[in-house]
Amino acid sequence: MLHGIGPTPKHTEEAEKPYWVSHETFADVLNLARSHPLQLTFDDANSTDVSVVLPALQAAGQMASFFIPTDRIGETGYVDEKDIQALHAAGMEIGSHGCAHVRWTELNDAEIAYEVARSIERLSAIINAPVRSVAIPFGSCDRRVLSVLRALGVGKVYSSFRGQNDDEAWLVRRECIMAGMSYEDIYSRITYSPTFAETALNFLKIWRRAGNAALWAA
Repeated sequence: MLHGIGPTPKHTEEAEKPYWVSHETFADVLNLARSHPLQLTFDDANSTDVSVVLPALQAAGQMASFFIPTDRIGETGYVDEKDIQALHAAGMEIGSHGCAHVRWTELNDAEIAYEVARSIERLSAIINAPVRSVAIPFGSCDRRVLSVLRALGVGKVYSSFRGQNDDEAWLVRRECIMAGMSYEDIYSRITYSPTFAETALNFLKIWRRAGNAALWAA
C-alpha cells in the first residue's frame, strides 16, 4: 500500500504526511516488484498517481490498483476524471475509497452503505466499467463495517491489516510503505516468512477487531 510520491504538497492533511514517500523509496518498491510477486495498491487519489506512478509502472511493466475517494476528484492535488480514465485505459484497477475519506467505524450502517454505493456508482460511470473492489479509509474497520461491505456485494476489500494473503481472500491484508523506510525495511516486509505461531497471533489480532469476518482474510 502506497499513497503520494515525492515532496508533500501544502494541502496534505497532517495525518497523511507520513504516508508520502520519496521518489527513491518508490523506485526501491518497483525494483523489488521485478523479482517478487507484489500487488501494488495506491490510496487517496493523489495527482502523483498519474504524473509519477503511471509512467513508472508502465516503464517497469507493472500493474497496480488505485483506490479513489470520489469527493476529491478534480480538487487541487488530486486526480480528475480524465486521469482516472487514463489509469483504467492503461489496464490499472480502479477501486473505491469511499466518498469523503472518513472513518467508517464512526458512521452508521446506512451511512457506510451510502458512502460506498455512491462512490462505486460514480467511478463506474467514469470508466464505463464495473468497480468491484474497495479499500477502507484509514483501515478503520470492525466486524460491523465488514458486514455492511459484504452485504453490499463488494468483490474484494483491501484493509490495513498486515500479513500475507491467500489468493482467494475477500479481505486483503496490506503492508503499508511509509516515509523514512529504508530499502532493507521494505525488503524485510516483502520477503519475511512468519512462523506458524506468528501467523496465528496475527490472525487473532484481526479476529479481535473483525470477529467472524476475519475468516474472510484466511
